[in-house]
Amino acid sequence: MERADSISVEQQAQLCRGALTTRELQSCRVYTDKGFSGKTINRPALQRLLHDAENGLVDKILVYRLDRISRSVHDFTGLCAQLSARGVHFQSVAEGLTLDDSPSGTVMAQIMMVFAQFERETIQRRVTDNYFARAKAGMYLGGRPPFGFSKGETTIGGKRTACYVADPVQSALMASLYARYLQDGETLGSLVRWLNAGGYHTARGGSWSTLPLGRLLRSPAFVRADAAVYCYLQGKGATMNDPIDAYDQRHGCYCYAPHQSGHRLSDLSGSFITLAPHEGIVDAACWLEAQRKLDRNRTLCSSGAGTHSWLSGLMKCQKCGYAITVVNKPAGMRGHYINCGGHKRGNAVCPGRGTVVTLEQIEEAVQTRLLDFLRSYRAVAPQTQRRPDARLNRLAAAIAQQEDEIGQLTRNLAHVRETDVIHIVSAQIHEANHALSELKRQRDALLYTHPQDDLEPFFQAILTEWPDYTIPEKKKIAQAAIRRVVVGDDTVEVVFRLPYGA
Repeated sequence: MERADSISVEQQAQLCRGALTTRELQSCRVYTDKGFSGKTINRPALQRLLHDAENGLVDKILVYRLDRISRSVHDFTGLCAQLSARGVHFQSVAEGLTLDDSPSGTVMAQIMMVFAQFERETIQRRVTDNYFARAKAGMYLGGRPPFGFSKGETTIGGKRTACYVADPVQSALMASLYARYLQDGETLGSLVRWLNAGGYHTARGGSWSTLPLGRLLRSPAFVRADAAVYCYLQGKGATMNDPIDAYDQRHGCYCYAPHQSGHRLSDLSGSFITLAPHEGIVDAACWLEAQRKLDRNRTLCSSGAGTHSWLSGLMKCQKCGYAITVVNKPAGMRGHYINCGGHKRGNAVCPGRGTVVTLEQIEEAVQTRLLDFLRSYRAVAPQTQRRPDARLNRLAAAIAQQEDEIGQLTRNLAHVRETDVIHIVSAQIHEANHALSELKRQRDALLYTHPQDDLEPFFQAILTEWPDYTIPEKKKIAQAAIRRVVVGDDTVEVVFRLPYGA
């Protein structure tokens, strides 16, 4: 590979020709791997050279410098043994070394290779250190800006660097996507269908899918980051490069990771977060609520694609929060085993259930609760369906009080320096947000009104014909009525999307 401080490949070849006799020049052949680094021997021209040497077509090899063959001592030693076994002479023009002269020549060549490998590793470390130093300073490290932004330019510490600049159309769409996603019933799938049906395209001009959309919603580049965002990202395992009081509810964040995990941006271990010079698009509360919804979706898979049960996609382990799946029924066994995603990852994540619980036992318990739930709506007369204004007012007041409490905790967090206290306040913010979500769920449930005259025959049909329904038909009814089924050692908790009708 050519470098600015080195001579060209053509000049290297010319110097090698100058070391040959007139007779040798008549039968010489040049093998050039232009654009390839010497850190690997898996290079096209080098492999052709070794193939020719194996077939007896090569008597002597000249290189400009030893590191043009390889910068790895291990690879170089193997090549020397391979060439020596074929009687091929080896010469380095710049160092003046010939491996077949004497044992001392071979030793000297290996010493030179040690220095070449050390130089390569030093350069790699210097480049890596420079990369992270630039990232910590908030410098732009290249790549395509995410959807919602274009590339601009700014100055940091007297140095010019690229940065994100909000695209007027795309950033407005991203803000609306966050707002839509937080609405009840909205999923990544429903957002994708809405985007594609509306003719919206990705930054590359393609159609949307759930994976890239989920990654976009996860990105901290969009949030006007505050102290609560700091705590959330730190809790995900990220290393924070800026102090918490620098999170001023204005700037977005860069997220850098040397090696991205399979669950990109959902597990930030090994990553680090730096405040970016650009301004975020959505406020911290909205972004954090979207993250919590994405977190819930990850622990409770709602695909419902299983064919063994009408509860597929709804069951959740009480101990670890991961989705429960059905194991194929062993021969001679009366019921199906169940397993959870946490237990599959080891006992450290989830120890499993202390007692054997079969799928059939869970279905029986949920079926009883589900049919009782449907009867409770059938039993409510239309004239008694009144909006409970007093309770709505109490919930509205409680929501406002909870939001004030979260705001106060967040403001307090901005002045905290002790790590232990930060963790305590962060936990309090998390609990307060959870309580706020529950209050909003209760409010929305009260605001939900039913066309009772139309629902009564529908519920009556379900109660009468339930035993005759197929698994897909039961699954549709269950997913419409049930939010999740939490399975413990000897308990089955059914969480409905709405409160009982009675």
